[in-house]
Amino acid sequence: MSGTSTSSKPWNDRRIAFVGGLHRSGTTLVARILGSSPNASGLTGTGAAMNEGQHIQDTYVGSLGNTSQWSFHPRAHLTEKDAKSTPDAGARLWQSWSPYWDLERAVLVEKSPPNLTKMRYLQEVFPRSRFIVVTRHPVVQALAVRKWATHTRGRYTYGFPRLIEHWVHAHDVFAEDALHIENLLVLRYEHLMREPAQQLGRVAQFLDVELDRSTVDALDAGRSNRYAELWRTGGRGQLGGRVRTHLTHIGSRTGPSRGDLLRDFADVALLPRYRNVVSEHLGDRIRAHGYDLDVLDQAAPWAPAQLGPTASAR
Repeated sequence: MSGTSTSSKPWNDRRIAFVGGLHRSGTTLVARILGSSPNASGLTGTGAAMNEGQHIQDTYVGSLGNTSQWSFHPRAHLTEKDAKSTPDAGARLWQSWSPYWDLERAVLVEKSPPNLTKMRYLQEVFPRSRFIVVTRHPVVQALAVRKWATHTRGRYTYGFPRLIEHWVHAHDVFAEDALHIENLLVLRYEHLMREPAQQLGRVAQFLDVELDRSTVDALDAGRSNRYAELWRTGGRGQLGGRVRTHLTHIGSRTGPSRGDLLRDFADVALLPRYRNVVSEHLGDRIRAHGYDLDVLDQAAPWAPAQLGPTASAR
């Protein structure tokens, strides 16, 4: 992998855990829980957004484009071939990340959403590494991105089917790559919310770390409910109350903003149509990944055989 001797590669004696998954899928939550372990250290004090390792290195390209397009970029998917073409990748990444880890800890955690499509590359560079991928229902993830996005990047349901298509494509890539990964744990966000103690127990066993039990109590099991209601009603259930609240608070700084109100009107007009489009064009592929467009708070247990025809034909 490089001309450097094995003994001079400090990362070979370390257990690095890479956390990946699309934005708003729960990767930050999982990384924060891991970072609170007395046995693990996340990147801290980097000055970068969410302390993501992708932002503080120049060895590979992180996410290219916004949250509805980055995985489509040709350079978003990295494999062993890319790692072998950069012989000093390990040394460069270690130099970038190690100052922000507590190197006395047994497990070093790096969280970046694009790790979802870079596992094979990272495994080649750091052979002892482990991977935790967090998946969340594509509709809920897209609605969460839209709520978090700027006005020009999907806030008024503009590009909503593209967000779903992006989810499917990114997880198709992940499904293929998963067949090449030696140490992989997939967490369903839905399962983590429903049975946090059991799911965090899986994480603790996978990484051989202790996790603070108080983190279980901090999880909000109902945080996706509003998205499920929005998807079910097409926004009609929320619109009347929003309008009344807005009219009551005109001229004040409380209540929903005009932008939020416009988004609610857009939901009523567009979400039902987008739901039909997504179901017709992407429904089968979403079901292949273990999700149902009519049930947003559940997910099938993850298994490679469920990830589509290319994965099952190995």
